[in-house]
Amino acid sequence: MVERDDRPVAAIFRSPLFNASETFVQTHAASLARYRPLVVGLEEKGGVRPELRGRLLVATPGERAALKLLGRAGPLARRIARERPRLVHAHFATDGLLALPLAEALGVPLVTTLHGFDVSRSRAALLRSGQLSWVRYALAGGALRRRGRLFLAVSEAIRARAIAQGFPPERTVSHLNGVDLARFARAPAPKPGLVLHVGRLVEKKGTALLIDAVARTDARLVVIGDGPLRARLERQAVGLGGRVRFLGALPPAEVAEWMARAWLLAAPSLTAADGDSEGLPTVVAEAAAAALPAIVSDHSGLPEAVIDGETGFIVPERDAPALAARIEALLASPDLQRRMATAARRLAEERFDSARQADQLERLYDEVAPCA
Repeated sequence: MVERDDRPVAAIFRSPLFNASETFVQTHAASLARYRPLVVGLEEKGGVRPELRGRLLVATPGERAALKLLGRAGPLARRIARERPRLVHAHFATDGLLALPLAEALGVPLVTTLHGFDVSRSRAALLRSGQLSWVRYALAGGALRRRGRLFLAVSEAIRARAIAQGFPPERTVSHLNGVDLARFARAPAPKPGLVLHVGRLVEKKGTALLIDAVARTDARLVVIGDGPLRARLERQAVGLGGRVRFLGALPPAEVAEWMARAWLLAAPSLTAADGDSEGLPTVVAEAAAAALPAIVSDHSGLPEAVIDGETGFIVPERDAPALAARIEALLASPDLQRRMATAARRLAEERFDSARQADQLERLYDEVAPCA
């Protein structure tokens, strides 16, 4: 007999279920306690966490076309309505605009999380992208800003940028993404000299800058992730005598294993030519949970995840010599690495615990969608 679940439903919307780099969407859904997640998407891409199986609602081809091409939510909304959701929560402003007709057809408020590119890329860059959802957002994003009930920025830096773009200050708040601390609870066994870099291989991640910095040191670099710049980055690393390894995209469990053996994480993000910027990369919070010191740039929300000189180092954006110097400092001092590792885990427990962040989120849900 299936146990009845009377918790109110939060319909969590993300068009692709799930992009490999977007573990935060699944963590959000799996961490809810007082609300029951219904994860709604337009296409299934795999990699679903076991606890979310059976909680997905994927649009049919007809429902997907009606919503994406015509803005008609009716067919999909009718299926979602059977679950009687109290609200819709979309990830990224582009998907927030796509989900707006769904929320309005259901008669419930729309909450949208702003992650970074959705408030940092220029309107011209969005129009040039050729991606339908991005072009639509560039042309009609004002509807989301006017009619969305609540906007959650993943860092204070992103909140400031969102407000500068016209998001309403009174309905735009900061809310950090949480991390499942238990997933990173294994005792670290760091390998001296091993620098880890995790992320999609696009300009804003600063991977090319990091390879330049590593070339100035004796460090070994492991790069986890894939993307359009991979071939170019591999060519850049050819002259480093095999000190740079590209592993491609890996499952979250394998990423956690690499974090347990790395000496430090490097995340020297930067603003791309088209304005694309970070919000607050989840990988930096995950590194803290794994007791892994991080060296990050002073870019966007990154300084909100690292205490300079205590849990890692913050270096100027695009400064390869400064990045190399901080890498060398950490490689040269096992005592410093251990102190920073302990402080990083403590910071994760205080700031990024997914259970605590989910509790704060559910309080916001209560405010925007009070029980009738």
